[in-house]
Amino acid sequence: MRIAPPGGPPDARTEPQALIKEARRRQRRRWLAAGVAVAAVLAGVAGVTAGVTGHLPGLPGPRSHPRSQEAARQAVAPAPIPRSIGTTLVMWPAGLGQCCGPVAVDDLSTGRLTQGQQPAIGAGDFQPLLVQAGRWLVYVGDDGVVNAIADDLTGRPRVLGPTPFFAPAAAPGRVWLFQVRHGMQGPIRAWTVVLSGGPPSRPVTLPAGAYLPAVRGTDAGLLLQVPQGLALWNPGSVPRILPSSPDAADGFDATSRLVAYGTGCASQATAPDAPHNPNAGYGTCQVLRVLDVVTGKLISFPAPPGTAGWVPGGFGLVSAIAHDDQMIAAYAAIRPQGAGQVRLYVMRIAGPSRRAMPVPSSAADLFARTAWSADDTWLLYQGPGGHLWAYQVTSGQTRASSTPCCQYTVMAAVPSRSG
Repeated sequence: MRIAPPGGPPDARTEPQALIKEARRRQRRRWLAAGVAVAAVLAGVAGVTAGVTGHLPGLPGPRSHPRSQEAARQAVAPAPIPRSIGTTLVMWPAGLGQCCGPVAVDDLSTGRLTQGQQPAIGAGDFQPLLVQAGRWLVYVGDDGVVNAIADDLTGRPRVLGPTPFFAPAAAPGRVWLFQVRHGMQGPIRAWTVVLSGGPPSRPVTLPAGAYLPAVRGTDAGLLLQVPQGLALWNPGSVPRILPSSPDAADGFDATSRLVAYGTGCASQATAPDAPHNPNAGYGTCQVLRVLDVVTGKLISFPAPPGTAGWVPGGFGLVSAIAHDDQMIAAYAAIRPQGAGQVRLYVMRIAGPSRRAMPVPSSAADLFARTAWSADDTWLLYQGPGGHLWAYQVTSGQTRASSTPCCQYTVMAAVPSRSG
């Protein structure tokens, strides 16, 4: 059995996909250094009122593609993000060493930006590092095992199991845990645990050839990577390969009902002199597909005209699909590809339209994070000057904050519990 552990070397038999995976693994390590750019801003932050201000120290100023028509609009910042958004952002890493806490918490309902020591996310090459599961945040801790903490970051974290491998389960309030037996080439044992406490489920053994990390549990089975591609699997059955046999490296996001992935994908690299992202490996895909695992319906979104293709953010790394499964946000590469620039688009999964709508003032460097507000009404993303912006799809309105954003390894949006 061939297992692909986090941080493992590429297998020569899997070229060129192994090269893509290795480039992205190295890039995830670069993401860990993203906190350096915002450390100067967040170092002394005991409480910062989030509003629209000028360019923040320690962050790059606004940059626009030469052909962009957005430059004039960027000169005037929109109104502040409304506090009725009811959302708190958890972002990591926020800084390094003793100067600053490892996690920044931006409560958009109060305008207060703080730092804290929880969750104590481990700085390893794990995927995922943190996921949202109901009112819990599940993560690989600095102790190298899976932990869970309430999404308001109160209370003591709970150790879920002696393994760094986990994935969200389809059932709310549960996660899958995975353990490789007899070395990394042995069978993979899997079971679910209840985050609020209780006995674990009966363990099962994954099918021969399955890779770690697994993607997540869905309403049609566990989403896994096998040699033939991404597959849905239930114990006692044969894995069912997804249409077009996609690779996990070309994933965008997955929920219990939907799986979003790219097809027609190729490996790219930024130029040695690309600002902020020299020699970064990334992928571009000509078509973004969204599969309903229950009905089998497959929706396709061609890459927007004039772009170099969709840029997959990776399963378990980016929040692309809205919580209600109605919309998806994705970045497309701006030409020339070596510049390492992307622009954000949003598409309706439900409904007749398949048009990719550009998000205003969303040009950014590679690997910027996105998140949907707790009520799915606003899309949170990196705006001009490296600040947090919000876009309301229904009205086309944009709002802005002075919060540094969004070149983080982890960025999760949870419901605010403050007034």
